[in-house]
Amino acid sequence: MTITRLPGMKAATMTVASILLAGCVGTELDVAKTLTPNGSDFSKNLYAEYIALSKAEFGEGDYQDADAFASRAIDAAAGVPGDIEALDARMIPAVHKGALATARRELTEVFAATSTTKDPVNSAKAQAAFECWMQEQEENIQPEDVEKCKAAFGAAMDAIRLAMAPAAAPAPAPAPVDLSYTVFFGFDSDVVDAVALEEIVKAVKAFNDAGGSRVAVGGYTDRAGNPDYNVGLAERRARNVAEAMNDLALNKLSGKIDISVFGEQNNAVPTPDGAKEQGNRRVRIDIVK
Repeated sequence: MTITRLPGMKAATMTVASILLAGCVGTELDVAKTLTPNGSDFSKNLYAEYIALSKAEFGEGDYQDADAFASRAIDAAAGVPGDIEALDARMIPAVHKGALATARRELTEVFAATSTTKDPVNSAKAQAAFECWMQEQEENIQPEDVEKCKAAFGAAMDAIRLAMAPAAAPAPAPAPVDLSYTVFFGFDSDVVDAVALEEIVKAVKAFNDAGGSRVAVGGYTDRAGNPDYNVGLAERRARNVAEAMNDLALNKLSGKIDISVFGEQNNAVPTPDGAKEQGNRRVRIDIVK
């Protein structure tokens, strides 16, 4: 029996529900629940996610989608999980296609980067949440359920990105440091403001008083934005601080300042990728006697 999806499927009457059950729709869940999942950790976790979705749809009287998710659970249990659902597999309202297309592309990218092996739990959550979002958006009658699936997808993707973030490069062996100062910057800014200038004045005074021999200036950013862009931003910050120090010193510091650029590496405050954090938007000044 072919079931045609209609708007308001979840608001179907008990009579329609009875017809569906009589036509053997909604029985795949019973089959799927009896299986013992095999295959990779990703397949096993995806099986559990699909079972949960199937149960939720069955409980709401949407036996067609309960069957669809149960069938995907059966494939996952066999160790051959299906591909991420294609955007054209469902009748998505045009206004929502862009967000879903972007989400699917991002999910495809992390899968291609082997997230299903590196983080199988959250990869399974992300695929199931994306398909839940697709299914709810197709119905377009329960905005709270749409947002719930969408939020679950976003949380799973954030966890995947954090798990797959490259390990921070080891900090270079520091030179002997006698005095250190830190200058902070506004978001996406390399401007040395009045507060930053006060700290630079302290550093220059300490250099003069201590008879310093060299100054190490290191530029950093937080993890918001493009990593390559942040390298350039960190360099501008470091050079602006070095220039201010040179201008304020009793004896010019030309040739005595060593500039290092770290960008997003070696954050003072650990954060996930994409996070804004003022404590990481800084230039560190180390004075060596």
